[in-house]
This record gives sequence, C-alpha cells and structure tokens, in this order.
Amino acid sequence: MYSWAQRMHRRAATLGSVVTSCGHPGAQYPHRLEKVKFGVPLEEVCKNDIPGPLLVLILKLNKEAPFRKDVFRAPGNQNAMKKLIHFLQQGRLVNVDNYSVYTIASVLKKFLRKLPGGVFGRDGEAELFQIVDLDDELEQREKIHK
Repeated sequence: MYSWAQRMHRRAATLGSVVTSCGHPGAQYPHRLEKVKFGVPLEEVCKNDIPGPLLVLILKLNKEAPFRKDVFRAPGNQNAMKKLIHFLQQGRLVNVDNYSVYTIASVLKKFLRKLPGGVFGRDGEAELFQIVDLDDELEQREKIHK
C-alpha cells in the first residue's frame, strides 16, 4: 500500500510534460524560460524580441520606479542582485515581487553596462553625436526617429 505522498509523486512522474497552465487547457508550461545573456551583443540577446524575463524587469521598473526616489542612483542589495542575475542566466522563473525596485534597476544597469560596444554601438553613438550638432530641431527629430 502506497502512502498519499508516494501516490502523488508517482502520478506527477507519469504525467511528465502534460502539466497545463490554469485556464488554458492543453497549453503547456515551458520547461525553461528564455535565458538572458550578460556580456553579449544586443543583437544576440534580442534576436527576435526582448527576452521575456528581461521585459518583466523593465515593466516592473516602468510601473514602480516613478514613485520612488533615486532608483538608478541607489544600489540594490548585492546578494539579491547575484541571485536575480543567476536566475535570469539560467532561464528560471522569477517572482519579481520578491525584489526591490532598486535591485531590479541595478541588475538592468549591470546588463546594459556589460553590452560590448554599448547600447547603440560605435557607429550609432557617432551618428547620435552628429545629430545633436544639427541646428534644425525638426531635422534632429526626424533623424532620431529613423
């Protein structure tokens, strides 16, 4: 005779990848989320779009940062940052509610700092400096929008 825990464990093992998400019958949970790669070019990280975990961090900042003071100046908790970066690199699920806005901002700053060549790259940065030197404000806007 099996105990309740043994039966549940055996049942879960036999179900394998048939786990479905709530409210969406037949839809399966992904085994792993997209991995966020630190220190690689932005084109490689965002091949098709911004990776989901990175987008969640950006959306959390967009929602809560305007109501906090010095979000990008105050440092985040170092241990929490290491843990969050590890989870992002491994593609593990992250509950961003467990992390402060300051920690999330610090992780995003670290991600951007590690981009080789910067966010815009050398050519893009040079082009931005040329646009800033233009006298016509309308022409500046048009070129920046391109």
